[in-house]
Amino acid sequence: LLLNHGSQKIWPPAFVKVLKSCAAVPEIIEVLFNSYSQIPISEKWVEAVPEEVFQQHQIFYESFFRLAGTVRCLQHLCRSAIRKKFGSKCHCLIPLLPVPKPLHDYLLLEPEGVVL
Repeated sequence: LLLNHGSQKIWPPAFVKVLKSCAAVPEIIEVLFNSYSQIPISEKWVEAVPEEVFQQHQIFYESFFRLAGTVRCLQHLCRSAIRKKFGSKCHCLIPLLPVPKPLHDYLLLEPEGVVL
C-alpha cells in the first residue's frame, strides 16, 4: 500500500535481507520485487530462502527464481512505466483508468501468487 502512495523502494542490494526476514510471506517478496521494472536476481537470494519455506511456497519461489537472467515481460514493463508516470498518485489515478478491475489490481501491485 505504501508503494502506491510514493514510498521509497528498497535499495536493490538490500533485497537479500528482505528475503531472509520475509521469505515466509511471499506476498511481500512479490510486491517489492514487482515494484522494480528490472532487478537482477542474485545467487545469494536463493540461499536466503530456507528450504522448508521454499517447499511450503514452491510455486511462488519457482516462478520467482526462474526469472534469473531474464528480461521481465512486456506487461510488467508497461506496469512499471505507468507507475513511474503516476508516481505517488498511483493510489488515486489507477482506479480512474477505464480498464477492468483485474488490471487495476495488477497496476496496484496486488499479489498474484507467482511472478511473471
